[in-house]
Amino acid sequence: MSSAETVTSVPKLYRLFFKFDPEAAGVVAILLGLFQVMLAVPLYYMNVGLHEAQLLLPLFMGILFVTAGSFTVACEKTPSRKLLTGCAYTNVASLLAGLVALCVYSVSLHSIVDFGEDCTADSHHFKCPGEYLEEFFRSITALLIVYDLGALILHTLLSVSALIGLRVGLCRMIG
Repeated sequence: MSSAETVTSVPKLYRLFFKFDPEAAGVVAILLGLFQVMLAVPLYYMNVGLHEAQLLLPLFMGILFVTAGSFTVACEKTPSRKLLTGCAYTNVASLLAGLVALCVYSVSLHSIVDFGEDCTADSHHFKCPGEYLEEFFRSITALLIVYDLGALILHTLLSVSALIGLRVGLCRMIG
C-alpha cells in the first residue's frame, strides 16, 4: 500500500461549497461557545424569578459549542475516522441542544416575574431599578438568541460536512 493510498483513504470533513473552510467554522463555533459561557455569568447572578436550570443553560450550551468546535478543528488538523465520528456526534448534539435552547431562551424572555415595586420616579427620565434589571436581562437573552441562531447555522453546516465525510470515507474503504 503506497502512501498516496493511505492519505486518500482517511475520511475528512467534506467541503460543502467552494469558500467553506471547516477549520475557520470550527474556530467561530468555539468563539460562539465562549460568548455563551461569558453571558452565563451575569445571567446566573440575576434574580429574575427563573428556575436555576434555565440560568445554567448558557453555560452548558457554551461548553457543548466549544467541544464541537474543538473536534472540528482537530479533525481538520489531523484527520482520522475517530475524530470525524466525534466531530459528527458533537455537532449533531450541538444542533439538537441548540434548538432546545432556542425554545427555552424564547420562553424565558417572556416569563420574567414582574417586580411589582411601587417606584415613585419623580421624572419621566428615570426608571425603577427593577425595570433596569428587566431590560438588562432581556438584552442578555436577546444576545443569547442571536448567538444561538448563528451557532445553529454553523453546526448544521458542520454536521452535514462531517456526515458526508464519513459516508465518502466509508465508500472509499468499501470500494
